[in-house]
Amino acid sequence: MSILVIDGYNVIGTWKALKEMSKKDMGSAREQLISMLSSLYPWCWERIIVVFDGQNYSWMNIDGIEIVYTSEKETADTMIEKLSAGLSLQDEVIVATSDSEEYRAAYALGARVISAEMLAEVIDDCRNAIRQNTGKSTVGKGIIIHDLINQGVKDSLEKMRKK
Repeated sequence: MSILVIDGYNVIGTWKALKEMSKKDMGSAREQLISMLSSLYPWCWERIIVVFDGQNYSWMNIDGIEIVYTSEKETADTMIEKLSAGLSLQDEVIVATSDSEEYRAAYALGARVISAEMLAEVIDDCRNAIRQNTGKSTVGKGIIIHDLINQGVKDSLEKMRKK
């Protein structure tokens, strides 16, 4: 299984558009990052975990993306290191961060590490692959919306259908 673990605030601070957005509204920058990632789940990775420094620990799922806010006493770096160590025993873990210390620590714990800039390139590649695959699979058949939406949306629609 392929798991992408993202240093959330590091990526926001590195990507120009999100960095500009965060100066006005950090919440919107977080939402934009999560929205962008949810369009790729589960096409490119089986799990996507975004870790943010927080004050009150929480672990939630938004449109298939696992969002972690650390407790006040724990940094995002520490959480990413724990995830790298625990998950890489069974699965391929890819950590996205441009923090050089975190880069080395995650790598030493068995994760493959890419920079925030490289993550942007990988996301572009994933989008292109999705476009190519959906284009091939729907030729002559029309667009099958079930193949285009992520699991979180499918689950919500199924709940609405059952009501």
